[in-house]
Amino acid sequence: MLSLLLALATAAAPQQPTTLDVPVYRDSLYGVSLPRPFDDWVFEPASSRGTTTVIFHPRDASLREQLWGALVLTTFNRDVPIGQVADQRVLTSWQATLGPSFTLLTRDSMTVVGLPAIHVGMGGTINHAVLDVVEYLVARGGDLILLQFRYPRGLPRDSIAAGYERVFDGIRIRGAPGERASPQTAADEARRLRTAMWSALRGSPWRLQAYDALVRYDTTQPRLDLTARLDLANDDIAPRDSVAFWLAPFLVADSVRAGPGRSIPLGSGPAQRVALGARVAPQGQSTVTVYYHATPDRTGAARDVRITREEALVLPDWIPRVQSPTDSSGQYAEVPRARQTLRFDLPGERRAVAPGRLTSEVTALGRRRMTWLADDAAVGASGFAIANYRTESRDVGRLRVKLFLPDSGEAAPSPLSDSLVAQVARGWSFYSRAFGPLETSDISIVEGMLDGVRGAPGVLFVGAGVLPPASLIFREMARSWWGGEIAAAGPGSAWITDAFPAWAAIAARGVIEGDTVRQRLVREAESAWHLAVAGHDDPPLAGLSVDGDSSLALLLAKGAAALEAARRAAGEARFREAIRTFAAEHRAGWARVAAFLPLLGPEATAVIHPYLFGPQPR
Repeated sequence: MLSLLLALATAAAPQQPTTLDVPVYRDSLYGVSLPRPFDDWVFEPASSRGTTTVIFHPRDASLREQLWGALVLTTFNRDVPIGQVADQRVLTSWQATLGPSFTLLTRDSMTVVGLPAIHVGMGGTINHAVLDVVEYLVARGGDLILLQFRYPRGLPRDSIAAGYERVFDGIRIRGAPGERASPQTAADEARRLRTAMWSALRGSPWRLQAYDALVRYDTTQPRLDLTARLDLANDDIAPRDSVAFWLAPFLVADSVRAGPGRSIPLGSGPAQRVALGARVAPQGQSTVTVYYHATPDRTGAARDVRITREEALVLPDWIPRVQSPTDSSGQYAEVPRARQTLRFDLPGERRAVAPGRLTSEVTALGRRRMTWLADDAAVGASGFAIANYRTESRDVGRLRVKLFLPDSGEAAPSPLSDSLVAQVARGWSFYSRAFGPLETSDISIVEGMLDGVRGAPGVLFVGAGVLPPASLIFREMARSWWGGEIAAAGPGSAWITDAFPAWAAIAARGVIEGDTVRQRLVREAESAWHLAVAGHDDPPLAGLSVDGDSSLALLLAKGAAALEAARRAAGEARFREAIRTFAAEHRAGWARVAAFLPLLGPEATAVIHPYLFGPQPR
């Protein structure tokens, strides 16, 4: 099924099509209806091996002109692995077809009519026609609904986009929970949750000094039982007798215990308040222990959370919050870092991987107990993975790479692991020179059930069996510096934590692969930026919040382009010294945009200022 779907990406026309000159195409089997973009367009549906492909295009236009859209309907024998399908289409079909001209412009998660979806944008050349291609992959259980739009660059984009927008807004999918077809993006949900968290924790005087968390996992049922002991200090000028805390929505609160007292049940909802039983004086300390759990039925809206009877992956923030990580505008706030201790209670054949260092590992009575410790950790960076891993260690110079690989029963190292280790070693060497060495010279690579690549301090989580693109590897590795050891706060903080890793990936590949590659990557970033804002406002980078994929796309593309423009203006030597100094001065502290600009010099500051704050008023 997947091989056929991949082949459909660039098909010039469906097999034995039937032309339908109707305002709306309806498929009763899949329960999908779709309006045409304009009155002079027609539908050409065809079926092959259980997959229906519907191409729609101008009535008199040739398909070789690449001015058309497509609807693809197919069914898997399991829930659609939508992230995997999207990545395989990009890597296996589109990249191969477009060849050297291929450019990945955007990839983000969203919902369409309430269903999970992946949005992908690409550019390149097919049959001498230069075009951009946008795809929406929508999952409804085991059904995949794919919507594709093509934008030939020789035509005014706005004239085509208006029709495609009509198609997108008008799609109807039977069984979808949403009533409207306009996209409800991950950013929308992230903003809602961020606002609710900030409101619940606004003015909280409690500082998290340390936390000690226990994760219990069993293979008998897909569930994580979690306990977090929070050591708190009252930074208020007045005594306090209660503590508010926040749990991510994919978590369920069970009970709480304040100090040595007994635990009491908690109500539903992410925001909770606990009476301490006594007033805590200014700079006094208290301890709150929260008991909660996670199950697969609660993780649908959470990105990068997987819980099965075989393995578990939790990358979003899962520790109870007592202070909001952002201010009301969505900029990172100065939330003190805490000493983190993560304990795992697992079946004997399972292992856990987390940021920090492994301080103990004991197996007894069929259970494995592991402890990971980090002395200065951001709460949101405490993700972990659990699976039946086999482990390897590779020493490359001063770097030790620890591999956690799914145990397939084969002891021989895989070529994928060799390639990953080589890429990681090259990136680590460059970043250690460019930004200064980290306190640790270890990094863990964890293969598992992740879609794509995610970086955490000292850890790289990757999907099993597929070598990620080099730019993604380098970008996520750079998060051990930017957002990891170097935190950011205030206006433009999201630009520091996201754009700096994106630019770092360009710089690393430029050094490793040559300046021609660097120039191409810069052009791709600029193209992705202009595509992201096509038909929309182009907001300044310093005002972008940490919420969701739409902001992230701009932070990665426009943010990297801004740094590259500043590099050209400052000169290589001045820029290299500026970014290394910026990293050194704010290690284990709080980096702010205002501290970075003077390091660049007046010429580069004048160039980067409009990117960050918008054009100066005339």
